[in-house]
Amino acid sequence: MKNLVKSRFIFVLPALVFLLIFILIPIVSIFTMSFYNWNLLTPPKFVGWNNFKLMMTDKWFWNSIWVSIKLLILTVPMTFFIPMALAVALYKETKSSKTLRAFFYWPYMMPAVAGTTMWKWLLSYDLGLFNHILKSVGMSPVGWLLKPLPALFAVAILRTWAMTGLLMMMFITGLQNVSEEYHEAAKIDGANRWQIFWYVTFPLLKNTNLLVLTTAIAHVFRDFAGIYVLTGGGPGYSTMVTPLYIYNSAFTQFRIGYAYSMSTVFLLISFVIAIFTLRVREAK
Repeated sequence: MKNLVKSRFIFVLPALVFLLIFILIPIVSIFTMSFYNWNLLTPPKFVGWNNFKLMMTDKWFWNSIWVSIKLLILTVPMTFFIPMALAVALYKETKSSKTLRAFFYWPYMMPAVAGTTMWKWLLSYDLGLFNHILKSVGMSPVGWLLKPLPALFAVAILRTWAMTGLLMMMFITGLQNVSEEYHEAAKIDGANRWQIFWYVTFPLLKNTNLLVLTTAIAHVFRDFAGIYVLTGGGPGYSTMVTPLYIYNSAFTQFRIGYAYSMSTVFLLISFVIAIFTLRVREAK
């Protein structure tokens, strides 16, 4: 019995080491440093709860939380229903469907900085393709990255473009695991295509739906590189999401301890969202 326990522990050991080095130790260090004042030029100084007290009155930190929530509201429906529609159209194995899957999956494989730079050119006020099309049909150009609301929509479109391929493949996997017997039974009962999908297929995809929803929320909530390159958090603070605000506090203002404290709160919020999602899955 002891040998069996030892053998099982050996197989688990690499995962435990990975968990310790890359998750537990960073989390502990973040929490510890959140109680210090540090600007890289002087040694860290213990300040207790001062960083957290400052955070409670920092309107730009709470603005960054609100911006992240607004992006969730804008982006998650698009990154749920658009991949689902594409998956329904492409889940059957044909030569054309395989080619189209690769086409839609390509943006997810593209480096974030390269893809965002391309979109920054497309959305440029003077030279962008989108405004060129608008002007060619007699419409006024739009300041996609120059005004708060269009900039927020631009970020949402970028995230949808980048995530659609991955989430589509998740839906395709779920659809391919749904037995055709259910569809045939619904057809015999006289159901049309929409009724078959809504009353048969969609309920059978509940685990896939939750996985896609969780993945979409996670990617939007922690997005940094795309917004950093596309808008830099502007105009003003209209697209300043929490990860970008933490980055600016740490490496632009050199308030390292304060950035650690914000990271602690942001990590706690992410943990609460993860627990809520797991509870919803267990309830179903």
